[in-house]
Amino acid sequence: MTASRADDLVKVVVKLEKDEDDYPPADYEGLWARPLGEGLFQVDNIPFFAKGIAYGDIVSAVIEPRELRFREVVRPSGHGTLRLIIYDEKEVSTISALLEKMGCAIERSHIPGLISVDVPPAVSLAVLKPILDEGEAQERWGYEEACLPSTRR
Repeated sequence: MTASRADDLVKVVVKLEKDEDDYPPADYEGLWARPLGEGLFQVDNIPFFAKGIAYGDIVSAVIEPRELRFREVVRPSGHGTLRLIIYDEKEVSTISALLEKMGCAIERSHIPGLISVDVPPAVSLAVLKPILDEGEAQERWGYEEACLPSTRR
C-alpha cells in the first residue's frame, strides 16, 4: 500500500451514496485493484468512502467508456474497513501508530484528520472497539464501521 504501485494495478470506480449531510464529499471513489481476469479484480488499497468493501476483496467490474465500474463484492477477504476523523491533526500520527501496533494498516487521506483503517482477519474488533468508543466519547475522533466481515455474508 505505497505510492509506488505495480504497473499491473488499475482503478475500479465505485459510485458513492451520499447521506443527508451530503457526505462523502465526492460522487465516486477509485480503488486500486489487481486484475484477475474474467471481470474480477482484487482490491489493493483501503477505501476512504465506499462502504461494504475492504482491502483484499475480490470484486467484479464492468468496462464502461474510460473506466472500470464496480458491480459487487464477489468474495470477501475477511478484512474490515474503519474510518476515523481525528479532530486534532497533531494526534493523527499517534493514533495511526497505536492502530498499526495493534495489527491494522492505515492510509491517510488528503482530507486533514481522515484515515482509513484496514482490520485484517487476525485483529479482533472486540479488542479495537473499546479503544475506538473511548476516543469517540472523549471527542478525540469520530469513527465509522464502513465494512465489517461479520455483516457481509
